[in-house]
Amino acid sequence: MGPKANLNTPPSKAKKPPSSSSGKERAGSTDSPAASKNSSVANGVKPSFIIRPSTSTSNETAMKVYLPLETVRGLGFAAGEWVVVAKRGERGVVGVITPNGSPMKEDTVELSEKLRKLLGALLGDRVCLSKFTGKREAAMKVAIGCKDPNVVSEHESEVTNVLANLTLLCPGIRFKLQSVDGELQLNNVEGMPKLDKLSLEDNVDEVDSNLISPVFIYNKKPELVLLDTYTTKYDIPKPVGYFSIGGLHKQISLLRSKIELPLHQPSTFRRFNMSPDRGFLLHGPPGTGKTMLLRAVANETNAHVLTINGPSIVSKYLGETEAALRNIFEEARDYQPSIIFIDEIDALVPKRDSDESGEAESRVVSTLLTLMDGMGSSGRVVVIGATNRPNSIDPALRRPGRFGQEIEIGIPDVSGRLDILQLQLRDIPHQLNESYISSLASRTHGYVGSDLYALCRDAVMRTIQRGIDSNTPLNSMFVTSDDLEKGLVDIRPSAMREIVLETPKVYWTDVGGQEEVKQTLKEAIEWPLSHPEAFIRLGISPPRGILLYGPPGCSKTLVAKALATEAGLNFLAVKGPELFNKFVGESERAVREIFSKARAAAPSIIFFDEIDALSAERGHGEAGGDRVLTSLLNEMDGIESLNDVTILAATNLPTSIDSALMRPGRLDRLVYVGPPDFDARQKILGIQFKKMSIADDVDITWLSQSTEGCSGAEVVSLCQTAGTIAMNEDINIPAVCLRHFQAALAKLKKAITPEMIEYFEDFAKAGHA
Repeated sequence: MGPKANLNTPPSKAKKPPSSSSGKERAGSTDSPAASKNSSVANGVKPSFIIRPSTSTSNETAMKVYLPLETVRGLGFAAGEWVVVAKRGERGVVGVITPNGSPMKEDTVELSEKLRKLLGALLGDRVCLSKFTGKREAAMKVAIGCKDPNVVSEHESEVTNVLANLTLLCPGIRFKLQSVDGELQLNNVEGMPKLDKLSLEDNVDEVDSNLISPVFIYNKKPELVLLDTYTTKYDIPKPVGYFSIGGLHKQISLLRSKIELPLHQPSTFRRFNMSPDRGFLLHGPPGTGKTMLLRAVANETNAHVLTINGPSIVSKYLGETEAALRNIFEEARDYQPSIIFIDEIDALVPKRDSDESGEAESRVVSTLLTLMDGMGSSGRVVVIGATNRPNSIDPALRRPGRFGQEIEIGIPDVSGRLDILQLQLRDIPHQLNESYISSLASRTHGYVGSDLYALCRDAVMRTIQRGIDSNTPLNSMFVTSDDLEKGLVDIRPSAMREIVLETPKVYWTDVGGQEEVKQTLKEAIEWPLSHPEAFIRLGISPPRGILLYGPPGCSKTLVAKALATEAGLNFLAVKGPELFNKFVGESERAVREIFSKARAAAPSIIFFDEIDALSAERGHGEAGGDRVLTSLLNEMDGIESLNDVTILAATNLPTSIDSALMRPGRLDRLVYVGPPDFDARQKILGIQFKKMSIADDVDITWLSQSTEGCSGAEVVSLCQTAGTIAMNEDINIPAVCLRHFQAALAKLKKAITPEMIEYFEDFAKAGHA
């Protein structure tokens, strides 16, 4: 047993491998960890070791930290010494140094699966070792979580034997019994007895800030407390597995079937003289769970994992980025089965002919192509890339043999959102019933997993703040539906965040008359969502687009605002003239972006106000307008489907719109929004009167008759003018009187002429109604 050394600043490693998060730590030195002791201590650098699996799976070896014998001697460790194993900059766990007589690479450390799970580490992660300087206390009382305490209590002696074999007891570690199904967990461990009863509600004991959970020695048989919960007082890393991901069952099934065979049974393909897919590209909008899915794959496959965050591996020095990539692939070949994750791959390998790419980027692309082609047919190495910009990646990578399989991680549907919400709320104390959670899932259109997580977190923050304000005990705080409803106002879908749009609080009751228009919009927008089975049963599709046309001021825009509020869908408002840009191609790009966002946030509505300015008949305007119209037509009815996106447009000049836009499949429902009739004008006046102070001498029936031929906007303007006249007469007047309305009527100029009405009637007779 060699002399002990100060392990708080142990020597640096020889050949520094790439960091599991960035891939940048591999250096060119060839000295061994032991040989580089003096220089590392002088520089204050802790050596990092690559995690490899322990060859033993017994409980006796669960807490052992295996190092090569030469490394143990060189670093001054003693066999049986306690050390803290931690990822750089994070909290760690305590293990027992054990020299490994079997051959090991000098830059590796072997940890058991139990210790890796407690640490929250994967095979391939980098860890540092330092001397444990805390106090050593014997375990006197142990709380164990299990599925059925009654069953486990019948095998108490087996539990005691397992604890004795572990030697070190750390809350959070899990183990199994041969005679009982399911895992058991050390929920809590106490040293010298302080309380008569073990309680999980106590304040957390003082724990070394460098440790995930405290460590105790198994000295003699402790008092056992069996619980039916796996709750611990300490912040133990939660493993990310397939079970912890909601809304991606199809993608998980596909990924498992594609990855597990090449990693664990590559010989299966040899019988058919074929090579399995070794490259997979996950693509989809931000926040849908691509990176989380990568983490789950790593945990579930038990493979050596190397993670590259695209931008972080890039170096400013010539050749360093390519060298780092080669080192990562070399390590993957050394420690098979292995997985190389490349997150944000678009930043690493952009198209070589794009403006974003230069000579350095081209060299990186070429290097990655060469490395992927050189993996061979017999190796057990898989490369998985993730991006939200798949079309920005160099096309040479997107072919069979490289990233030959592309898996879309899209916006979750209703069932996916429900699955995600149930997983998020599973560990949150709440007072929500299943019907409310289902309703919430159906109303959060366009929300991705990260949005729903943010929504739940916002609700928790509101709950905590409410509890603090009311001095409510912590164990009496529960998330309520009101907390989530308030959060919905602030937490917007990721796909909609770049669109600055406040959905107006206008309801159907605020729109006087126009009952036929309201019903048409309800049939087109609300029925497909509330009665989808009826559309499937009858074999029909809801209208793709609706054009509201009619004289100015007849509530077309107001109806659109009410629809946005009542339908509860994501609503994108576009004013025709605002899309035009003086630079060639920018207007068309703006159209594509609008439809792309609408697809991402589906079900959604795109409202084009003054669409005549955007879609003038081709050949009768500038070339730029023709290109915008062509883009609009392609987006509405092109090769890329427009599922769950409805187009709503409004115009005063329907004849100026290109006829191609008004065929079935595009704006296939044309609705005339004419001047309000007597009943509609009376309703409009009634709505306005609720907001005003009206004298008793004002007769709403007479006023409705007197506004014959007026538009809805003119009726509203009449009320505003009457109020202004009343204020001019007396600033302190209590109410608007009949004489004020009479004076306002005398000033009213009707904008709707008989010729205008005839124009719209002729348009309808021409077969457009």
